[in-house]
Amino acid sequence: MREIYKYSIFSIIIMFLAFSFGLVRAMYDTVQDTLSTSILILHIIFAGITGGFGIYLYMLANKTGLLFPKFIGLGNLVSIGIAGFGGLSYLLTDYEWLTKVMLYGFEFSLALTSMLVGYLYCFMRYR
Repeated sequence: MREIYKYSIFSIIIMFLAFSFGLVRAMYDTVQDTLSTSILILHIIFAGITGGFGIYLYMLANKTGLLFPKFIGLGNLVSIGIAGFGGLSYLLTDYEWLTKVMLYGFEFSLALTSMLVGYLYCFMRYR
């Protein structure tokens, strides 16, 4: 149980860092291109780690054998995918509205991850 809790909290911290690097990149975008590129790379790396932890949480949700955590885990993976699609599409097309798609996907993922972490902690606490 401690491992689940540790990885879940680490997942939320990674999501926060990915969001922070994206925000810093957006602020530096008008100042320097070289620093902006390195921050963008860090943002993409942390977003990929977030996706990996999303898959891990989905696997844990499947182990419960219940539908509710499975649907939350699946919704989390979909929202991470939407955020990634929005971010990469923005980099390819430079349409501003795709950044909102990325942000809303991230916000849904953060909410679903928090809900799933709480549910898994309560469900698996006595196992």
